[in-house]
Amino acid sequence: MGQSFVTSTWSTLRALVAAVGILARARPAVLLCNGPGTCLPLAVAARLARALPLLPPCAVIYVESVARVQKLSLTGALLYRLRVADAFFVQWEALVARHPRARCLGRLM
Repeated sequence: MGQSFVTSTWSTLRALVAAVGILARARPAVLLCNGPGTCLPLAVAARLARALPLLPPCAVIYVESVARVQKLSLTGALLYRLRVADAFFVQWEALVARHPRARCLGRLM
């Protein structure tokens, strides 16, 4: 928040490199993300690791915040558009109408 595009790009790239290291050590089977921008580098690293068999496969599951009723968060929109998540859940039917690949199971709180 409040960073310029240049500095946020650099921070995200550094976080992506760190995320690869974290995934290499933890070797998770599933990565469950719920919205903050900090999950973006981890989700992208998990997807890249699958594409470039660096690590065991890791499923990426994204759950959009219950506070997002009308539109996706920036992180959610990026993961949705880039098709990074294997499963993409929203908590309101209105979002499924706008994002047909999303699934709604109701409030998951």
